[in-house]
Amino acid sequence: MLASMRASRHRLLAVVLAVVFLVAAVGADAAPGRSARTVNVKIFAPRGDPGANCARVFALGRKVQAPAVLGGALKALLRGPTASERARGYGGWFSAKTAGMLRSVRVAHGVAYVDFRNFSRVIPSASSSCGSALLLAQLGRTATQFPTVRRAIYSFDGSRRAFYEWLQRSPPAD
Repeated sequence: MLASMRASRHRLLAVVLAVVFLVAAVGADAAPGRSARTVNVKIFAPRGDPGANCARVFALGRKVQAPAVLGGALKALLRGPTASERARGYGGWFSAKTAGMLRSVRVAHGVAYVDFRNFSRVIPSASSSCGSALLLAQLGRTATQFPTVRRAIYSFDGSRRAFYEWLQRSPPAD
């Protein structure tokens, strides 16, 4: 019996040490407090003349840090297309002027609640009917690419009313 207890302790110690070494090895490649794993996501932007479809957007690939992939995708969207993508005809409302304006993101029951710093003065023309359709298409397609997000609700500085009234729309209910 004593021999079996010692063997059990040795196995337990071996498992604990293996876990410690594994965690240390995985963490060695990551910056402190960050995951080393990147995930491919999409942002959505218009390309060329939209014609009659103001909400026509196309996927552009981005890499973001896991696990906060929705927030990473929205931050990438707010930075807008790269110079190379712009040279190929991609555009949209987002650029260096809107980069960093994401305040928070949370998902509950399939709804992404996305709060921005108020960027309405940076892109005032987005409040036209075609402009708001494009803005919502860029945001919505980027947010709903994830299986945990069925729809998204946006706000400026915590106010849904401010965001949706800027777009001349009624704020959606939960």
